Amino acid sequence: MRKTMFSVVIVVGVIVLGLAARYQLSGHRVPAGQPSLNELTSNSLDSLKADFNASADGIRIVLLLSPT
Repeated sequence: MRKTMFSVVIVVGVIVLGLAARYQLSGHRVPAGQPSLNELTSNSLDSLKADFNASADGIRIVLLLSPT
């Protein structure tokens, strides 16, 4: 019984790791018509500011996510 349960845990773990690796390596796509996602760096702040200010007549949202 324990050996079977251990095998099930190992198989589930391998599947989860495989799915996580596929997600990380497959690339990320955005819906048609949506601008591509960009990484915010110190070099891209001017571009972000210009894009943000260019659409002053609509709703604007800045979402900052951190992996920490």
